[in-house]
Amino acid sequence: MRSILTSIFFCVVSFSAFSQQTSGSLIIHFERGVESAIQGYIAQVTEEKPRGFRVQLCSESGNNAKTIANGIKSQFLSRYRDVPAYLIWESPNFKVRVGDFKTRLDATLFWKQIQDQFPQSYVVMDQINLFRGE
Repeated sequence: MRSILTSIFFCVVSFSAFSQQTSGSLIIHFERGVESAIQGYIAQVTEEKPRGFRVQLCSESGNNAKTIANGIKSQFLSRYRDVPAYLIWESPNFKVRVGDFKTRLDATLFWKQIQDQFPQSYVVMDQINLFRGE
């Protein structure tokens, strides 16, 4: 009798486990302020920046790569204060990219201006920052 009850119990449990649907909803209650902080983080991470062009001045790897790249960035900024410069880490390289150009033509025209000072530079497609004043 005990084995029959045990068998019936396992059959009922097995049947109910297989018959449940996987769709549904989950409600999570946060402390005050946590939800807005999470929403702000999600908006910041998922914000899609527009595609455009920059001029890449260098791509360095090795022991002193960051120091070399920062030196090139400083050298650039001392000559072109109004043009934004970015130090970018893309493993295993530190890259220095400058400008936020909407078109390849604009980036190429700027590249022509700096080509003598930075002979290894070239134009690259990148996500850019649009200025609010435009």
